[in-house]
Amino acid sequence: MAVRLRLATGTVAALALLTSSTHVPRLAPPEPPTDPGTVVLQLKEWRSLVGPPEWARIPEVTLLGGGRLIIPDGQAGALQRATEITLSPDRYRQLYRLAHHAGLDQDRYLSTPIVATDGSLLVVTLRSGRRTYTTKVVTPGGTDSGPRGRVVRFRQLLSTVIASAPAAPYRPATHVALATGGFGTAQGRTAARQWPSGDLTTGQGVVQGLCTPLTTLPAGLTGTAQWISGDQHVWVTVRPLLPHERTCADLEQGP
Repeated sequence: MAVRLRLATGTVAALALLTSSTHVPRLAPPEPPTDPGTVVLQLKEWRSLVGPPEWARIPEVTLLGGGRLIIPDGQAGALQRATEITLSPDRYRQLYRLAHHAGLDQDRYLSTPIVATDGSLLVVTLRSGRRTYTTKVVTPGGTDSGPRGRVVRFRQLLSTVIASAPAAPYRPATHVALATGGFGTAQGRTAARQWPSGDLTTGQGVVQGLCTPLTTLPAGLTGTAQWISGDQHVWVTVRPLLPHERTCADLEQGP
């Protein structure tokens, strides 16, 4: 069934600005990829001064070839969940074209004149033709204009699509455990349970922590994120791997 969009007034305005004829003329976008294993579009905002759960969270949006879209769906204890949406062919093609209108089919670094100690970096990748382009926006905001504003408005449009589309729980083929130290409360460490199998402190180092593939999900994951593994207290996030991810090495990409 086709996804029906109920666009709010602000999103309609964003759509008009994205497609405005006052922009510099651009070549018509290519047809979107159809390979379900291809990452077509991905957004993730990397924030400073945050703890392990947010650092290890799956990207804000992952759009795969054919219109399969996966988003995070919160975390309970150590277990992170995700939701998936299947876009109609027309809606998928429309979003792909709007990503091009937003200027995402080029490599760009869009800085901000405002210096902030608690800033962020929005990283957007788009597969166009035979290349993947990366746009980085430093501390994006709702009042941004120009190239930064077009990226922000496209992000708002994506949020509206997600909010109005039928969704289902994402059921991954496998999970990984991401362990970090130095977080949590003294009370939580006192109540921490022993990790049931393997030593998480020997996992592969990636930007999100020490990564260990899981063949099964241990019991009690939703009860706490603080565990004892080896002889150390660790903060654990059990993250679902996305369809294009196979091993811990696929998580290496950071900001």
